[in-house]
Amino acid sequence: MPPKAPAPPKGTDDPRFAAAVTLLGRTGADQFVIRYCDEDTPVVWIAQAKWRGHWQVAAALGPVGAVFALCDSVIDGGTCTHCQRPTGFSPDLDALPLAPLVCWYQWDPELRTFRRGCAGDKP
Repeated sequence: MPPKAPAPPKGTDDPRFAAAVTLLGRTGADQFVIRYCDEDTPVVWIAQAKWRGHWQVAAALGPVGAVFALCDSVIDGGTCTHCQRPTGFSPDLDALPLAPLVCWYQWDPELRTFRRGCAGDKP
C-alpha cells in the first residue's frame, strides 16, 4: 500500500492560496516551498520561491499571508510584459489606487485566479 499523502497545511484551503502559488509560477518561479517555524509563539509561516537559482522569501503569521507577502514582494514594482505599466499585487477586490497607471494583479473570484489589470486590453 503506498504511503498516504500528508494533509495540506491548515489555512491553505483559501482558493487564493493556490491561485497565488500559480501566479508565482506565471512570473517564472520554478520551485515553491511553504513551511513554518514553531520554535516560539507565534508560529511564523515562510513562503519561498526560486527563479533561475535565486530564492526569494517572505513570512507572515499564516500560510496565505506568507504567499501573499511573497507575491507582493516580487510583483510590486515590476513591469507588465503586456502593457508595459508598472505592476502591483492585491489579494482582494478593493478599488485600487492609480489603476490607470499600474497593472494590478487582482483576485478574480469567478475564474478563481489572479488576473492582470490589462487582461481585457491586450492579448
